Amino acid sequence: MADDAKKNQQQQDPLMGKKEKDKEKEVVEVSSPPPPPPEKPDPGDCCGSGCIRCVWDIYYDELEAYNNCYGKSPRSKSN
Repeated sequence: MADDAKKNQQQQDPLMGKKEKDKEKEVVEVSSPPPPPPEKPDPGDCCGSGCIRCVWDIYYDELEAYNNCYGKSPRSKSN
């Protein structure tokens, strides 16, 4: 009797069985964590001679791009 009811229901909606199978096979996607932020230069990495593209300029450019890409807000300095 239950089989007859299921067959009648599938005849009314032929995709019913497929929908149930799709739900069983549904895979939950897990997002991977973002990569680590750019590495901060060591104090000795800057020569202090006022280079046009200082290691600090490059670091801050990369950090800004990283924050824009991964939605992090810049940290405010606390005094």
